[in-house]
Amino acid sequence: MTNQANPILKNLNPEQLKAVETLNGPLLILAGAGSGKTRVLTHRIANIISQGLAQPENILAVTFTNKAAKEMRERAHNLLHQLDLRIYSQPHIATFHSFCVQVLRAYIHILDYNPSFTIYDRGDQISLVKKIFKELNYDTKVYSPQAFLSTINSAKIYGISPHELLKEAVHAIDKKMAEVYKLYEQRMKEANALDFDDLILKTIEIFEKNQEVLDFYQTELKYIMVDEYQDTSSVQYKLINLLSNKHRNLCAVGDEDQSIYSWRGANIDNIMSFEKDYPESQVIKLEENYRSTKTIVTAASHVIKNNSQRKDKTLFTNNKDGDKIFAKEVQSEYEEGKFVAQTIQSLMRDDGSLSYDDFAIFYRANSQSRAIEEELKSYRMPYQIIGGVKFYDRMEVKDLICYLRLLHNPNDDISFLRVLNTPSRGIGDVTVQKIIEYAQQNKFTLLKASKEILDTGLLNKGTCKKIEGFLNLYVSAKVQMESLRPSDFIRMLIEQLQYPEYLKFTRPDDYSDRIDNVNELINVIVKFEKERGQEATFGQFLEEVSLVSDIDDMDENQASVKLMTLHVSKGLEYPYVFIVGFEEGLFPSGQSLDSHDSTAIEEERRLCYVGMTRAKERLFLSFSRKRMLWGQEQANPPSRFLKEIPSQFIDVQSQVRRPQTFASKNQDFNFKMTSLDDPFPDYESSYSTSSQSEGEFQKGSRVKHPAFGVGTITLVEGSGDDQKVSILFAGQKLKKFILKYARLEKV
Repeated sequence: MTNQANPILKNLNPEQLKAVETLNGPLLILAGAGSGKTRVLTHRIANIISQGLAQPENILAVTFTNKAAKEMRERAHNLLHQLDLRIYSQPHIATFHSFCVQVLRAYIHILDYNPSFTIYDRGDQISLVKKIFKELNYDTKVYSPQAFLSTINSAKIYGISPHELLKEAVHAIDKKMAEVYKLYEQRMKEANALDFDDLILKTIEIFEKNQEVLDFYQTELKYIMVDEYQDTSSVQYKLINLLSNKHRNLCAVGDEDQSIYSWRGANIDNIMSFEKDYPESQVIKLEENYRSTKTIVTAASHVIKNNSQRKDKTLFTNNKDGDKIFAKEVQSEYEEGKFVAQTIQSLMRDDGSLSYDDFAIFYRANSQSRAIEEELKSYRMPYQIIGGVKFYDRMEVKDLICYLRLLHNPNDDISFLRVLNTPSRGIGDVTVQKIIEYAQQNKFTLLKASKEILDTGLLNKGTCKKIEGFLNLYVSAKVQMESLRPSDFIRMLIEQLQYPEYLKFTRPDDYSDRIDNVNELINVIVKFEKERGQEATFGQFLEEVSLVSDIDDMDENQASVKLMTLHVSKGLEYPYVFIVGFEEGLFPSGQSLDSHDSTAIEEERRLCYVGMTRAKERLFLSFSRKRMLWGQEQANPPSRFLKEIPSQFIDVQSQVRRPQTFASKNQDFNFKMTSLDDPFPDYESSYSTSSQSEGEFQKGSRVKHPAFGVGTITLVEGSGDDQKVSILFAGQKLKKFILKYARLEKV
């Protein structure tokens, strides 16, 4: 059969074909943006099966989002169907975390957990840390639960235990964090709960504790493929090495130029040192881009080549040249929003075939969306924020999910605390605290403690009756949960709780939106039920809910302009893309500019490259003369990344009247520049802000706060005992302190 007749091998360029036919031994596929890596992976899976090298169940392909995994599964299924092969199983195509959940459901008893464990999201984690703060009498006004949780999550990303964290402690605050971390782990075990990072850590722990289980997976999984290898963390790297150690048929697919997640543990060294880890490996480069115009591809390539942490490859395309990138300088963030809305309006007017779905707006920080949203609203344009408040994080949805979680896992204390008085049953904070103390004294779960405390005389009769009402509801719901279909049960639960009436009474202003979300939850469960048939259980449903990512929340049935951070945009593509906020201190971020790590700017540049290469037809950039950010007005020069785009690929315009340092007095309000080699003479001096304080702590100083960690001073106000400083911490959190009481250390 010729290549063109074989559906596995046809329509592949020479390098793609080589990757699909190279099946045995370690292989690194360096896949540039838009180079068809998903196509290569799915065709490679089909080729392994068609040649009889392995059965489908002997293949594992892991990626990072449910969306990517679903697309890969569908493509592989269609390709195998075309081959007309008799297949009685399917390859394992999943995210890292969903694969690990499968392992844990089967073997977590080895670690003394129950297979019905709950997976905590960040909101649950924060609730648990706050609960631990109460146990330890830590004041949340002095110490930040969010900062403590960030330390715990960071430790887990790198596989650091509470004991190891304590050994590394230098300051008193570090010791407190280690203490909270230790108690956090204990409480999680008691609640039969895991957090997101635990899914991988506990899987590795099972493999390290039980050689028989590890042998099974090493033998079973003959071929392993890892998508987005540049985004793997230290623990994910360890997991993959454990699994592939026997057959060594590991195919790593990735692009170091798109490594943008170091802040959540991604280690670019994993892809940079692949050939060192696997000396017998082969390397194949996919450098032809099928997504974007030649202008966009070439401009993005010029930007990324300024990085040193990269391999020798050059992205190219045979697509049309396309229009120049359009960059606009505006006066404020509201003018920026107006520019975006007017441009979308104009493009849709000129081309009647366009839809709102064709447009996406990317920004570096979530706070930038507000001004854009206001302008889109004023132009009556439908929009959707991707990665904002997730559907399952919304109050009314989370309330009902927590009822389901507690019914599924009676040890889930965090869910118990949420639903005990929701809707209100008149059970006050004092009563809840008595239940918590009773549970701690007797080593009970809160649910069990609430039953046992009724006979102790610690509570008055009225309070006991209220708790009994809740417990009766729980027992009744538990029975019905086991006999009803999920969709029927959720309707029954909502009715028994009188939840719509509760929302109408407590949330009259936005009742309509909230009840719509409740109805949408019912729709989601109905859809889940149809997809899973007789196998549909609430255990499976809760598992899927816990693994939903930002992109998975996207409503693809709603024609709307999509708004998202540049990080969320990874893996997506749109015909028309706007990247707003192209300013020093915003993009690249102020933290990267202040960092002593030279690679911080390189990651920001990779983020720019990712954003640019999401655009298929047109790319628009904007930067503002002044902008309100984190409660203060900022004036920063244009981003250095603008200057890295050669002038022949970009058209820069301004609507800002220039001061005399910029141009002559007669400069027209609208003027056009053709080059950014030196677009604005004396730009830095024109954008300077008020003079810095002459004290020990000045604007730009890097400091450490005992609760919030390391940050950068963005503003110094006043003098003497009244002097105040504004500090920008990780996660774009801006805090203001009276310097005298701030307990800052110079970094």
